[in-house]
Formats: sequence, structure tokens, C-alpha cells
Amino acid sequence: MYNELDYDSMTRAANPDHPVHPASRKRKHRKNRFIRRAAAFTLSAVLFGVIVQGTCYGVSTLLRYAGELDSVSHTSRASGQSLDVTEIAARGLPSVVSVTNISVQEVQRYFGQFGPNGRGPVQLQETTSCGSGVIISASDSALYIVTNYHVAEGATTLSVTFADDQTYEAQLCGFDRTMDIALLKVSADILSSDTLSQISVVEIGNSDELAVGEQVVAIGNALGYGQSVTTGIVSALDRTVSTDTGVSTYIQTDAAINPGNSGGALLNMNGELIGINTAKVSSTEVEGIGYAIPVSQILELIESYMN
Repeated sequence: MYNELDYDSMTRAANPDHPVHPASRKRKHRKNRFIRRAAAFTLSAVLFGVIVQGTCYGVSTLLRYAGELDSVSHTSRASGQSLDVTEIAARGLPSVVSVTNISVQEVQRYFGQFGPNGRGPVQLQETTSCGSGVIISASDSALYIVTNYHVAEGATTLSVTFADDQTYEAQLCGFDRTMDIALLKVSADILSSDTLSQISVVEIGNSDELAVGEQVVAIGNALGYGQSVTTGIVSALDRTVSTDTGVSTYIQTDAAINPGNSGGALLNMNGELIGINTAKVSSTEVEGIGYAIPVSQILELIESYMN
């Protein structure tokens, strides 16, 4: 900004031979002051316009960029979105069945005449046990259901109850005692149209892609009451456990697995089968330790039984 005193002295110094009248000097001084103020106002307006334009451009660009980020964020959430437990239950329950094993076992009598070594006589008795199974495949001729071997072991009669509470006889196609896996078959000819409309084949996931801490859902015929749903997380992977059928590696989960859940489904949060529930640690000192057979370990075996 110019200084008024400096500006006046410069003007006077430019015209030494022509003295200026005091009144004229005052008018020129006021005129010059008006010009300077007008120029300053114009310059300020120009600068303000530039600043406002730059600010508006910056804000507009920032908002557009923020919108793009928000769009990317929403897209990412949509593409990686998983189901909630209610949706998984609705999707998974039609593919899980109850398995009933009727077998004949020798039972020792403790009343009546004692036999050799002071033991009572032995008699044959029909026993019933319950477990779960998962519809893993279907063809024009049959439905195939995977379960645990210990669920089907020793059966004289096997039957499965579907989501519509209808029960049908099943046949044992094959089993592996060490893996504790069995495959059952139900003929499509005996299934009613109502049953077929209410059941579904489970979607197969990849148990090799599981991560510790990932949420999972277990579905099975707990205590023989019918299908129930529990949820938890993957507590550990490749857990080596010794059971009655041998030594195997399992998925460890804290989802509640109770008697009757054996052979049921362990699902990821996409509703895909990633394990077959098989055992739990039963002890007053232990809580929340259950095991499931990784589905990726048994697919080839199941396919061989179907063929």
C-alpha cells in the first residue's frame, strides 16, 4: 500500500516550475485518495473473487473425492457382506436332517438267575440313538446325506427326518471308521413332493480358507429334540485329537455342540458347509470346546461313496 506523504512529495517533485494552489492541492489530494481507495477496493474485490473461486473449487473437489471414497467404501462393504445368523439358519435348516439309528445290542440282566462268574444272563435288546446329517448331494434317483460313522454304527435300521418332520428309511452307502464319516442314501422315489419342496442341498465351502476367530454357526439335532442353532467362533485349526475311532485333525469351535449334534453342519457366515460336527470335550472343568471334521478333507471320500 502506498503512503500518502510519499505519494504527494513525488508529485510535487515532478513539477518544480509550476506551483500548485493550496485549494487545488486539496482537491487533487481528495481525488488521489478516492482513486487509491477505488483501486484498493477493486484489487480487494479481485483478490476476494480469486480466493472464493479457489476455495469453492477446493471444497467441490474435496466433496467429490469424499463422495468417491464413500462410494468405494459402500461397494467394498456390499461385495464382502456376510449373512447374519438368522439368515444362515433359514438357509441351512432345510439341508440338515435328524438321523435315527435302531440297533440290537446285548444287554446284561442284573435280576434273576446269575450265570458264570456271578454275572446275570445276557439278552438282546433294541436300542435307539439319534444324531444329525447334512444333505450334501442330490441326483434324480437319490438324496445323499453325510453324517458321522458313530451315528450310523451297528444300525439294523436307519431313518432320517427332514425339515418338514417327515421320516424316511435310509441306506448306508459307505463309511470310514477312522475319519468318523458315513454316507447315507434316501431313494428319491419315496420322497413326497411336499418334502422335496422344503429341503435343499447345502452349499459347500472351503475349510482350508478358515481363519481363527471367524464366526461360525452349528446346526443339529441336539439331545434329539429337533434341529437347533448355535453360534461361536473358530477357536483353533488343525487340532489333533484322539477319539474312539482314531486320531484326526479337527476344527475347534466354541459353538455349542451337544449330544445329537454329531453329524450336523458347521457353517461359515456365507451359509456354506465347512465342517461336520463330531465331538465335544465333556468335563466339569472344560467349557466351549467342540470339534468338527473339515469338509475339505472328506469331499473326495464322499464322492467315491456316491460313485
